[in-house]
Amino acid sequence: MTSGIADEHQQVDERRPGGYAWYVAVVLFLVYLVNYIDRSVLNVLSQLVKDELGASDTIMGFLVGPAFAVFYALAGIPIARYADRSNRIRIIVVGCLVWSGFTIATAYAQTWQQLAWFRIGVGVGEAAFLAPAYSILADYFPVRYRTRALSLLGLAVYFGQVTGMVTGAMLGASLGWRDVFIYAGLPGIVVALVAWLTVREPLRGAQDSIARKTEASSGDFMSALQSLWAYRSFRKLCIGTALGVFGGQAFAGWSAPFLMRSHGVDLVAIGTVFAPPYLLSALVGTIVAGFVADRLVRRNLNAPVQASSYALALATAILCVACWVPQFSWLVILTIPMGLVGGGWVLPMQSSTQNALPPELRATGTAVFWFVVNLVGIAGGPWFTGFASDLLAVRFGNDSLRYALLLAVSVSFIGAAIIRSAGRQLHAEAMSMGIQHRG
Repeated sequence: MTSGIADEHQQVDERRPGGYAWYVAVVLFLVYLVNYIDRSVLNVLSQLVKDELGASDTIMGFLVGPAFAVFYALAGIPIARYADRSNRIRIIVVGCLVWSGFTIATAYAQTWQQLAWFRIGVGVGEAAFLAPAYSILADYFPVRYRTRALSLLGLAVYFGQVTGMVTGAMLGASLGWRDVFIYAGLPGIVVALVAWLTVREPLRGAQDSIARKTEASSGDFMSALQSLWAYRSFRKLCIGTALGVFGGQAFAGWSAPFLMRSHGVDLVAIGTVFAPPYLLSALVGTIVAGFVADRLVRRNLNAPVQASSYALALATAILCVACWVPQFSWLVILTIPMGLVGGGWVLPMQSSTQNALPPELRATGTAVFWFVVNLVGIAGGPWFTGFASDLLAVRFGNDSLRYALLLAVSVSFIGAAIIRSAGRQLHAEAMSMGIQHRG
């Protein structure tokens, strides 16, 4: 029985997505771009904010991580469950307006406590994007092209991070950190209007044939969670990806202060020397990862996930070296392999949650996935690094951040091992659940 289902899964439809499907992907890319600019611009400005507001590394780690990510994660699940039953475009547009408004409000924070409230607002607003967006793309793109479409969103992550880093560094050096948040928030209002006026809500499950609906298709939220929990590989993907992101987000959140303290680099050099090579290599890595994953998925659902586990392990090793090298020029050279290998390892994790779950669980499954990733990785990585830096400052002084980053980044090795374990069973488990794809 299972073998027959697997054979049907392997009959890949040669249909290609139309031009409008790619237009939708581009619009969602733009929304996600401003999403990541707004959330990450604080990273490069954190030293300026720390100095003006008198915050410790632990507090700055809280502002970069938990103040945003915990509420982002908590709001994401009910919003996603609502998106499984409502108009997903409307949800994305409202969320974009909310997070853009709170980003602008950040410019007027007078204390770190006020800044924390604004970061919470950004997190709640941004929680309305990712799960509905993944669900929309899964309904516009067949499985053979799905990772490629999701890789476009992956490009927005790196464009957003580096755009925030480059423009944040340049504007922060000349205008101060407050004006940067105003300029970062305004584009979101424009792209929200574009999405509202031009993107159509697709038919759910348009690209899939489901042999057996799950009981959660018409059930409540707890029924949906129970159905998701039945997927052992899904649980491993959540935990493994969270630990993988832990180290990457620690480095992303603290790279600017690390360069300023341990290498004596100013904001302009960070924006013009460090960021560009990382951007270009990460873009290439993300694009290649999307195409490779789409080819590997023709074998079975396991192959892309297993490849990602090796990429994550290698990317983590490179980050560890980057934390240790004594010269800034060496670190700049390392940004190239860092971006190439680390630029796309998470993509198969994202597409696998879409491929292995039925349409009525995709938005909720994505939200649960990102709930774990955000709570453990995006919230935990930056906060742990700041906390560890304060503890290690007694012994290592101004260089404490280097050792704190080395500890945080090393956690990602555990994530790679768990992802590899998930990659051994994902395909068989999805087929046993009766899930088939048209292609």
